Formats: sequence, structure tokens, C-alpha cells
Amino acid sequence: MWSAKPIYPPKGFLFSGIIAGIKKKHKNDLGLILSQKPASASAVFTTNVFLAAPVLISKQRIKAGTAQAILVNSGNANAGLGNEGIVSAKKTSKALAQKLGIKESMILLASTGVIGEKFPAEKIKNAIPKLVQNLNPDGVLEFTRAIMTTDTREKISSRKIQIQGKDVRILGITKGAGMIQPKMATMLGFLMTDAEASPDTLNQLLKQIVPHTFNRITIDGDTSTNDSLFLLANGASKVKIAPDKPGWNSFRNALYQICLELATMMVADGEGVTRYFYVQVNGAKSKSDAEKIARQIANSPLLKTAISASDPNWGRIIAAAGIAGVKFNPNHASVFLLSPNGKNRMEIFKHGARSKKYRGLKQEKRASKILSKNGFKIIFHLESGKESFEMISCDLTEQYVRINASYRT
Repeated sequence: MWSAKPIYPPKGFLFSGIIAGIKKKHKNDLGLILSQKPASASAVFTTNVFLAAPVLISKQRIKAGTAQAILVNSGNANAGLGNEGIVSAKKTSKALAQKLGIKESMILLASTGVIGEKFPAEKIKNAIPKLVQNLNPDGVLEFTRAIMTTDTREKISSRKIQIQGKDVRILGITKGAGMIQPKMATMLGFLMTDAEASPDTLNQLLKQIVPHTFNRITIDGDTSTNDSLFLLANGASKVKIAPDKPGWNSFRNALYQICLELATMMVADGEGVTRYFYVQVNGAKSKSDAEKIARQIANSPLLKTAISASDPNWGRIIAAAGIAGVKFNPNHASVFLLSPNGKNRMEIFKHGARSKKYRGLKQEKRASKILSKNGFKIIFHLESGKESFEMISCDLTEQYVRINASYRT
């Protein structure tokens, strides 16, 4: 779906990914990102009230606005363990700090996997020497594979841009295929740049970009206990990024494109997913109204299963919209389907009834063909105002059930 693109690791960052024996299968399950010098840092985390131990620890450490390393494991979420989980997580960061010769407070933590299982701190501690030994600028793929759970492919996006005649590199890595409806983060995400930026600037960038990228996706409507998105800037390029500096718009746009690409990759690689699609609500009275309706449609299991069969069952679209908790006149509502290339737009539902333009088997087949492609759009139009909101969603298949029914076995 996404053609192979060059990876541009930012200067001054090293990556590692190894097998520590956390997962039952013999696969990479422990990863490390290291900035060779302290970096400005910012992050957003899950809105779930049950916070995993690494989230609790990282939320405290990120307040300093600086970090140098991120230790990540897959195969165990270190969630639902109370104080035991926090103690275990700190054991691993302490061991890593000693090996790297840096302060423990400079290490951020992230975990993903099964909730409620004893955290394998000793396995991680024992693997740290090898993990550090394997650090190198080209270890991006090994790191990415170490953070994957039910993902079927790596999710990496990067850009190299020029600002004032100097190269600036930005790299993004995410994982996530299930329990995805982030609401303030992504499953696990790591953004790194060799630009120089203050923690306040990084906070501003995340606040501007996350609501329009990672917060617009859903796979199954669930929000993890471990969602974390980190942004680190180490200044190795000697290019300063700030709203009042040259290149601000170029940098912000590049970071936005990376985040949007990664968010879409996650939905497209959702558990059992065969295609992704967009839900756009426009003509709403308020942004909040538009978002409520868009999320209700995007998360409808009935609609998502119909889409898996390319079935243009538009009744499921209006049924979902009607229970979103938004007051609107159904006689002023319309539904359209738009092909991925934007050339084929079909009016399905018009002012409270099936459209006169959508009659007969020929039109059904035309609609079904649109639904069979990646990246089509469902447009729900109201005549209540001028506000809009767009989500990225995916179909729901039998394979999703199989994957999650056997997740712990």
C-alpha cells in the first residue's frame, strides 16, 4: 500500500532492537532509542484512567522537558499491577541508566502487550547489555520490529527538509493494530528530529498536530492503558525551530505529514482489516456535533462489517448518526460516497430519504465497487451550520475476532 521510502534517521540518534525472551514467540521484543546528547522532549498520553506503570513514570519524567533514552518492550503491558508494576519498571530504567552512564530521570518508558501479567523485569535487565551494544544509527527497523504486537508490518515515516541551507531530519515510528481510538495519543509512537527546539515548542507542535492526525483514527473504538506519543529534538542539525524562526511552516508541515501517514498506516494495518476509509461530517452546527456524529459512524460495528463485504447498506450510516447524541433535522441530512481518487461521487441519501439518483442494481454495484477500495469516503452532510470533522476508520472482519480471541493463547 505504501511504497518503500528512504528512511532518514536524525543525526545523533541511535536505535536497537533485540530478543529478550518476553514474547512466547522468538521475536524482537525489547527496543531502545538513544540520543547521544540530552534532547528536548514532549509527550501526550492515554486518557484511560487506568494508567500503565510506564505511562505513570514517563508522565512524571517528561515534566522536566528533557530526555535522552526511551526503553520500550512488547509482549507485556505492565498494566494493572499496582505499585509492583512501577517498582519493576524502575528496576529496568535504573539498570539502563547505569549501563549508559546517564541519569535515570532521563529515561522514558513504554510497554505494550498483555495487561495484568507479571512484568519480566529480570529478563529485561539481563538483556540490557546486548541492547546497548547493538545501538547504531541504522537500527531503525530492528527497533520497530521490537515494539510490534499484532502488527503485520513496520510503520515508519520520515522526511529530510532543508532550512536555511541545512538538512533537518524527522523520523516517526508507531505500532498499533488493535485497541485503537487514541483520544490524545496513539498506541505507541516515537517522533525524533535533529532540529533544535524548546520543550514549549514541541508541546505546541503536538497540540497542533495530534488532534488532526492520531486523534482522528479508530480501529475498534477502544483506548489502551498504555497509549504514548513522544517527541524528541536533540539539535544535532544546528537548526533552531520556533514559530518566529525561518522554516517553521516547513518543519510543522513535514511533521504533520509524518503523523498523518503513520496514523493511516495503523488503521490500514488494523487487526483483520482489509481496507480503510474516511468518514466526513460537514454542515454541522458545531465542531463538537460534527465529531460526535463522525465517531459514531466510524465506530459502528454494523457499518464496519457491511463494508468488509462491500455492502452499501446506507441504513447503517444514518442509524449510527441518529444515535450520536446530536440534535438535527433528519429531513435535512444527506449521504454521499466518494471514490478514493475523488472522481466518483454518489448521492445515496437525500433530505431524509433514499436518493432518487440511487435506484436499481446498477447503482448498488457502482456503490459496492467504491466500498471495495482503500481510502473511499463516506460523507454525511447536514444543513445545520458550517462545521466539519473527519475520521479514519476500517472494516471489521472475522479475522479481528480470531486474533483477539486467541491473543493470550
